[in-house]
Amino acid sequence: MNGPSEAYTAICQRFARWLVSERCAEPGDWIVSRGGSPESAQLVMEPVWVEKGVVVVPRLERLLSELSRECTSFVLDFTSHEYACVAFDEQGRTLANVVASDPAAAVAQALVFIRAERAAQATNEPGAGTH
Repeated sequence: MNGPSEAYTAICQRFARWLVSERCAEPGDWIVSRGGSPESAQLVMEPVWVEKGVVVVPRLERLLSELSRECTSFVLDFTSHEYACVAFDEQGRTLANVVASDPAAAVAQALVFIRAERAAQATNEPGAGTH
């Protein structure tokens, strides 16, 4: 069975907090040590809590579920040897528009972008961070 791509593993290692809110790997996810290569990733067959220094590399279906909670609709497309993921809000405005070499990397980048933007907006709202 093929493991996660190098590009996708790198995204997960860099942006772990934006992809998986819990430190739990579910069946079908991969886990890899921080800085580890895709070849060292281990497939998870049952739910497992991961310790610090270990990164969850979610399976594509888990990412798609997470993305569907963050936007009203999205499109995952394959054209010219690249995957594009475009996510929209309820007014049809684009929330994310990314291109990657594999579908999981494209969806992960879109999810990271949306969650990071929302977090930045929340900290910039009047009264944010004050008691």
